[in-house]
Amino acid sequence: MLKEPENYIESDHFFFEADNELEKVCNAPADKPGVFKVLELRNGKINLVFVGYTTQTAAQTKLVGLYDEIVNGIHFDKNPRKLGWTYQLIKDKTDALDIYWYVLDKNENPKTVQTKLLRQHFDEYGVLPKWNK
Repeated sequence: MLKEPENYIESDHFFFEADNELEKVCNAPADKPGVFKVLELRNGKINLVFVGYTTQTAAQTKLVGLYDEIVNGIHFDKNPRKLGWTYQLIKDKTDALDIYWYVLDKNENPKTVQTKLLRQHFDEYGVLPKWNK
């Protein structure tokens, strides 16, 4: 399975099910940047489906925190994740998502760390996680 980032200073995880409200179960910090990985739990199997990272605002002046990126970031279906993930769980008949988040050291660039994690996954499995395609 996917390795953790090398230089993180804080981490945790939470579960999300289709009948949850993402904004209530998400325990990621609102004011810290980082990366997160989403594991799909379905039929007794665990699969990495997404690796995300905090981005900068349109004005490029403020880094978005992990909480906002996870909850309000855009899923590939063009909906905010708080809706898109619910729809995806129902559509795919997924039991739950297990979201791991990592606050990065201030010298680490979230996009660079995401790219490194995706490269590790690609090198091991020959494909990107299905929501990163």
